[in-house]
Amino acid sequence: ILANIIVDFLSAKTGKNYSLTYILLGFNACVYMAAFLVINQNAALLSLLVYVVATSIITSITDHFDAVKQVTIITKEPDNIVKDIKAELNKTCTIMNSYGVIAGENKTVICYVSYFELQKMKEIIARNKGSFSTVTTVDEILR
Repeated sequence: ILANIIVDFLSAKTGKNYSLTYILLGFNACVYMAAFLVINQNAALLSLLVYVVATSIITSITDHFDAVKQVTIITKEPDNIVKDIKAELNKTCTIMNSYGVIAGENKTVICYVSYFELQKMKEIIARNKGSFSTVTTVDEILR
């Protein structure tokens, strides 16, 4: 709870988003440095090294699975795709008019899904012949 308060305080004061993980890493680094000076230098350094490596690994894994994916679908028949996305993923989409130089007029469907929903999205797109898509990892969604 204290770490969340510190993160909120720093974010409010600086206008930047700080990760709770890195705030805790900094706090624990201070604890390890105190242990280095007071108790046992070798044990403190080894503990700090293990903690930094573990934090980096855990952060990279959780960031991968927490990442939002933007799926951009180009199609001439967006209604079926949107209907399937609503029914199977319970998501809404944005449809935009677009113009393909080769195929002529198309519709662009944009939808945001989680990593775990991406496979189902691929199945929906595969069922709709003549459609293709790109998937982009989204770092941040602003509201």
